[in-house]
Amino acid sequence: MLSSPNGGTIVTVSSVLGHLGASHLTDYTASKAALLAFHTSLRSEIAQLAERASHPGAANTKMILVKPGQLSTAMFSTLKSPSEFFGPVVQARDLAREVVDAIEQGRNGVVSMPTYAWLIEWLGVLPVSLQRAARWMSGVDGAMRSFGSKRE
Repeated sequence: MLSSPNGGTIVTVSSVLGHLGASHLTDYTASKAALLAFHTSLRSEIAQLAERASHPGAANTKMILVKPGQLSTAMFSTLKSPSEFFGPVVQARDLAREVVDAIEQGRNGVVSMPTYAWLIEWLGVLPVSLQRAARWMSGVDGAMRSFGSKRE
């Protein structure tokens, strides 16, 4: 991709849980946080290659980070969203359409669904007491209790 003057698009699929973390999902959220760091680092590396013009495709290589909330996939099919208001379930086909549209339009950036997914990074700058209140209202830390017991 970097050798071709046409470049290409790199799509990294993470999750809002990469920023948020969730009780009973330590391994999953850690892997999604790693993908956020991977994406950020790779984006910086490709930008430097483009600046140096050392790789013809670097300037035309796009980066899309996908950060959805709970998806309607088989992995979480038995999980009921803890709050339909704060965390509506995203239809996988709708997210896929957004990603394909971003690729076809040649965009760089982030694809996040639903609306709260765009704001989740800001939760970390709030005082801990407000973070706890937001977590309690959303039900994020209690959502996996029954799911985890079914897996064991």
